[in-house]
Amino acid sequence: METLTSHLIDVDHRPSTTRLSRETPKNRIESDILSKSVPVASPILTPRNKPAGSGKLARFLQFVADLAILNVTYHVMLLARFGSFFAVNQERLHGAPWSVYPELEVYLNVFWVAIAVVLRLYKRQGSIEERPRANVEEIRAVGRAGLVLAGCLLLSIVAQGGYNYYSRLFLAYFLTASPLVLIALRIVVQSTATTVRQQKSPRKNIIVIGAGSYGARFYETVTANPRYGYRVLGFLDDNGKDSRVRSMILGQLRDLDRVASHQTIDEVVIALPKSDEATIGRLVTECENRCIRVALLPADGFADDLPSYGVPLAPRTLERVGEFSLVRMHEAPLDQWQSRMLKRTFDIGFSLVVLVTVFPILFAISALLIKLTSRGSIFFKQARTGEDGHTFTCYKFRTMQNDHSTAHTLQATKDDPRLTFAGRILRHTSMDELPQFWNVLKGDMSVVGPRPHMLKHTEDYRNVIAQYMVRHFVKPGVTGWAQVNGLRGATTTSDAMQRRIEHDLYYIENWSFFLDLTIIGRTIVFLLRGDQNAY
Repeated sequence: METLTSHLIDVDHRPSTTRLSRETPKNRIESDILSKSVPVASPILTPRNKPAGSGKLARFLQFVADLAILNVTYHVMLLARFGSFFAVNQERLHGAPWSVYPELEVYLNVFWVAIAVVLRLYKRQGSIEERPRANVEEIRAVGRAGLVLAGCLLLSIVAQGGYNYYSRLFLAYFLTASPLVLIALRIVVQSTATTVRQQKSPRKNIIVIGAGSYGARFYETVTANPRYGYRVLGFLDDNGKDSRVRSMILGQLRDLDRVASHQTIDEVVIALPKSDEATIGRLVTECENRCIRVALLPADGFADDLPSYGVPLAPRTLERVGEFSLVRMHEAPLDQWQSRMLKRTFDIGFSLVVLVTVFPILFAISALLIKLTSRGSIFFKQARTGEDGHTFTCYKFRTMQNDHSTAHTLQATKDDPRLTFAGRILRHTSMDELPQFWNVLKGDMSVVGPRPHMLKHTEDYRNVIAQYMVRHFVKPGVTGWAQVNGLRGATTTSDAMQRRIEHDLYYIENWSFFLDLTIIGRTIVFLLRGDQNAY
């Protein structure tokens, strides 16, 4: 299957989105977490496109869809001619051998695979600027392939002398319909893809910092080309009196916090010169602390020696926007809507299975233990920080005395006096986390992701640990990469929290569906053998 796929799909030689090479997450930051002046090597930037893996998968799925529609069309034509989806009635076949029709379907599949390989029918698509022309060429190519298929099938029939057995009317139906249904399917797929792109990617609300000529030209480019998906809300600049976009200036650089508090901002684009490196570093940190994604627009164009801007090194990728090079900070796999959809689909399915099968039994056991050993409610609700810094209500089984106000500010520790007898059992077995699958089903959380922190921890660490708020660029999880690497439990020092954040960022930057499955598997192993940090 691997060999077949490699032949069907044109090999994509583009470099994939560059990630930092590292042996472990602990190599991320080698200096004091309070210092941001350590010199860091500049990252390598690569043009931003779909990840090679997702592009290959899409093209392979297109091949499968084309093959499926051809086989469906074949049987529909049998139905139209003989009144049956399968040629099994000798009377209806008018004396023709039953085997000739299944044999023709075999030839259909073999010929289509060969045609796809020879004509390189499923080669990669063009960039966003080339897409309209590429779509037309794709339709023409699949139409030609359909005609070639019809010709090959007809030649095979003639070569075997089978034209005396096949229904002429059936052959006319099928050989005419084959290229038409392929073209129709491709038009539908392209129309659907266009609609999805318009709904999923575009219309990011952005603020441009820097109203100079470069920032103004960027604004004019994205305004004139809606396909890039940016809506510029305004500019921030300390010296914008002579700018040709001065009517859109919302304030000075120090007003970023005020503007972000009153506007829904998806991303901040910084269009300042390299000489303002310290200012850029401060702005990047300020944006990340507000869970706002950042992109850089180097005023002198793209350069391999892009400075670190005083912030810890992070994966950065390059997106071409017309003549501009937009450098994205913290570009991650889950920024792709296809990846988010896959993860969300798995979350819904997995949480439903847990809530329907496991939860009712364990709920009965947990509720009985809680009620027998303490007074109060069965469930414990706590406000925690979720995706994009939003607060959500996290559900757990109650494990502490009902009258402890510190439950919302202090983590449980080993031999914690606040824990009830049932609470110790629930925490040691991790059964107290089970209600969080309701959070997963609601969409507040994911099965796998950085663990959600109490609001107090968010406030305590966001200005102490570099890139702390970046962990909130994805949904928090019931389990996570840090937890399966021995970093579960209370975090009483900045160093302990730093190590946890390093693992969270590693997960975000290196996410894959297989990594999620690996974490789930390791979590199950921890549950079965017991985790010494579960208290």
